[in-house]
Amino acid sequence: MVRKCKSPEERLRFYDEVMWLRGLGLGYKRIARIIWEKYGVRLNPGMIYKWISGVHYPLGRCNRIVEGPGLAYVVGAWLGDGRLARDRRKYEYYVKLEVSDYDFAEEWGRRLAEALGRSKPYVPRWDDNDQRWVIKGSSVLLYDLLKRAREDDPWILKPYLEEYPAEACRGFFDAEGSVNIDRYQIAAYNTDPRIIGLFEELLGKLGIDCRMHEFHRDEFMKCPKTGKLYHRNSGFIMCLAIYGEDNILRFAKEVGFAIARKRAALMELVRRYC
Repeated sequence: MVRKCKSPEERLRFYDEVMWLRGLGLGYKRIARIIWEKYGVRLNPGMIYKWISGVHYPLGRCNRIVEGPGLAYVVGAWLGDGRLARDRRKYEYYVKLEVSDYDFAEEWGRRLAEALGRSKPYVPRWDDNDQRWVIKGSSVLLYDLLKRAREDDPWILKPYLEEYPAEACRGFFDAEGSVNIDRYQIAAYNTDPRIIGLFEELLGKLGIDCRMHEFHRDEFMKCPKTGKLYHRNSGFIMCLAIYGEDNILRFAKEVGFAIARKRAALMELVRRYC
């Protein structure tokens, strides 16, 4: 029996399989026949061609991902502070960021719009309960990509980051980075060593040497708002640290921060070398 794929999840699944089969060197008609034999769903070879060539996307133009510096910044920051959320009733798939700095939220909203081909930036909204700025945009394609990175391996995002390492690192350090003026150090922290390793490589592409450190943490943490104790998901945290005049100055020139308070601290550190 012939049937049509209707849900966004199903269309994305077929899109992924079509791209995988094309990567094996199969032609459009052969791919259509495999999908039909395997799932009983008939895909037009012409549509398969448009998917592969990038003319059409399985969820329409509004869900297109625009590869570029904007996407690199968005993904870099999301790997630090990002979340995913779904509204199953409306088939909405949200990529979110919740942060304390408005300028960070504003920059991420502007870059997210750029990454999704939207003319107007996403506007941060204040959340009274969490006391944080929230920015979110709906994109099934980006949601699916980041979900797979979170559940499987963040290194699948490397192709979207390695062409724009400065923007990717700026996003990550805006989310996770800090400047320690007294120790002459720039550092970023994350519990996933794979993410730290990814950005170590991206910094290397910019000629910035860094070191990885592992720190053990207490089993429980206290919520500063409620005073309640929560069990940590990880007993350790990884640190990506940048030392040395050449590396600090190169970071300031090539990467920097979008967040004003972090940018001011970095400039104070740079002045110590002048």
